[in-house]
Amino acid sequence: MIQLCRIAHMNSRPPLALRSRRMCGIVLLMTGVFSSPKIGAQADSDSRVQALYAQAKSAEANGDSAAAIAKYQAMIAIAPRLASAYNNLGLLYFKNRDYENAVKILEQGLKLNASMPTASALLGISLSELGRYAEARAQLEKALRQNPKDTNAEKTLATDLVKLGDLEAAAAHMRAISRREPDDQEIWYLLGQVYMRLSEQALSKMNAIDPDSELVHEVSGEIMENMKNYDGALFEYKKAAAMSPQKPGIHYKIGNVYWTIAQWESAAKEF
Repeated sequence: MIQLCRIAHMNSRPPLALRSRRMCGIVLLMTGVFSSPKIGAQADSDSRVQALYAQAKSAEANGDSAAAIAKYQAMIAIAPRLASAYNNLGLLYFKNRDYENAVKILEQGLKLNASMPTASALLGISLSELGRYAEARAQLEKALRQNPKDTNAEKTLATDLVKLGDLEAAAAHMRAISRREPDDQEIWYLLGQVYMRLSEQALSKMNAIDPDSELVHEVSGEIMENMKNYDGALFEYKKAAAMSPQKPGIHYKIGNVYWTIAQWESAAKEF
């Protein structure tokens, strides 16, 4: 067996966009994790594969991804059942944002060896980048069954689930990530977005039942308050209080908004 390369970490600072940060994290996660290829019996084939591997590694180290890709393609032509070569080639396509080719080559590699969670994760992320969210979900769920602690794959899965409209499942994955990575600001942001959309869905269903109920106005006030729309929150809370003045907590919510905007006398009255 020959030892396959550890792909060098990307040295450039990732862009600020959330998706780009996640993408960079995945590339770093995938670095150097592929298994060593099994060399066949023919000495000539062995030597050519090893030579191509060394050339691909050298080209990659020099930043020449096109040459590295060509060497891996030649390696696959000689040893078409070398699953790890497909994975390394798929990673190079991924790093070049050539997601179509990444998907094609990774699918071929997984047909040779289905038990490669990093390949499944990389395939799922590539499918996600192409907007093929349902297919991406299947691959990412497979990767997480094999490696439940793959945070980058799980984060991509969660965002895909949002796009597919499965907000409950997305929230569950985001909560799992937040427990493992409590200082990950991005996941808290994404989780907040999901909770906001769940609140909007709940409000929509409540409106369908009775659009002028006390509960609809109270929930609307909470959404407004979370968005720091304090005038809107006061309007909704006061409508709820007028409809149900004895309800516990409603005057406290009004008082809390007044307190937030430093209207002390009005806050004291409500409290």
